[in-house]
Amino acid sequence: MSNVKHINIFQSLYERGSLPMEFAHSKIMDNSLLFDAYSWAKQEKYAFSCRLIPSYFIIDQAKSSYNIKTVDQHNWGYSIDLSNCSSIDDYLSSQFKSKPRSIIRRYVNRLEACFPISYKLYHGELEKEIYNAVFDALRDMIKKRFQEREETHKEMWRWEALKQNTYQQILNKQASLFVIYDESKPIEISLNYHLGPVLFSSVSSYDLDYGKFGLGHVEIYKQLEWCLSNGYKLFEMGVGGMDYKRKWSNHIYQFSHWIITPKENLFLGLVSKIELWKVRLKEYLKSKKMNELRDRVIELINFGKTKKIVLDEVDFSTEAVNGHTNLQMLMLLTPKEVEQIEGLRKAINDFLYTNTLAYSKIKVYKDNSNSRCFLIGYNYKGKDQFTKITHK
Repeated sequence: MSNVKHINIFQSLYERGSLPMEFAHSKIMDNSLLFDAYSWAKQEKYAFSCRLIPSYFIIDQAKSSYNIKTVDQHNWGYSIDLSNCSSIDDYLSSQFKSKPRSIIRRYVNRLEACFPISYKLYHGELEKEIYNAVFDALRDMIKKRFQEREETHKEMWRWEALKQNTYQQILNKQASLFVIYDESKPIEISLNYHLGPVLFSSVSSYDLDYGKFGLGHVEIYKQLEWCLSNGYKLFEMGVGGMDYKRKWSNHIYQFSHWIITPKENLFLGLVSKIELWKVRLKEYLKSKKMNELRDRVIELINFGKTKKIVLDEVDFSTEAVNGHTNLQMLMLLTPKEVEQIEGLRKAINDFLYTNTLAYSKIKVYKDNSNSRCFLIGYNYKGKDQFTKITHK
């Protein structure tokens, strides 16, 4: 049995995992952990190796009987500090130049113009049937998105445990599910954790058919609105510098690794020195990008062990139809039939985005003379118009 207990502090903080007793009187943005639902690990038998400690984690008064060694990690956190903002427009003005602001607002406005959109944050009461449906939809979105990229999402290995644990956390207001609905269909979902004045967007994904609408940006925009309306000070996006995180973040910070041992225990003192050397070596290798090579090799090995589903790109071309259209040569498709034709819904959604048309105002036809050809019928300035969508 190892004398070193390794803890991902960032994960344990937000998911209410086990924390060392040394952290019992700590604070996260002035919120005392003592009053939240944590289990506390007794410290006497272990040296604790605690990684991914955010910069806003504070110990008010460290016990004099313990040694705490710290190592700066080559991991950065991305978050949005809302302390000096009164509205979403206020934040956009402070963070983005005119053109990016316009693009973000266009995403929101275009999405709401094209579909019957509603936003829901489940935080507290939530029917189990709705919870299961939303959680399963999030899993399916993630799988489809990562299969397209030939990658595996980091949370898939523990998905069932995550699903089992999160429901009660939502009822306790320790977690939430934010959902963007197109009528009754979830098209973007974010699993969040709540801790004092912090909302952590932990896992999120979207329906690829709506990719043109920038749903990741819409999600952040709408969640920031909710945070500002409910007194939250920090919108946390976690570890890793994906492009959208860099664009939105006004608070980028470095994580640290702490090694905690009781001073009077000489054996654990030696153990902690060995652990400290290991951590420093690991961080040195990360500084040389060796972890990225390792992760890519592991990713390729793990992905090869699973049944690989190759998603062939389904590409459509569009062109306006000039002249008379013979409706007798066309078959009107129902929305359900549209969904069953691979790639067609995405092509239609892209067309709606470009032309700012509502999905409810169009009709979709199949060309009986060409199985690869579909037509979108709509009324523009009092005239019936048709656009041809052809599967390449």
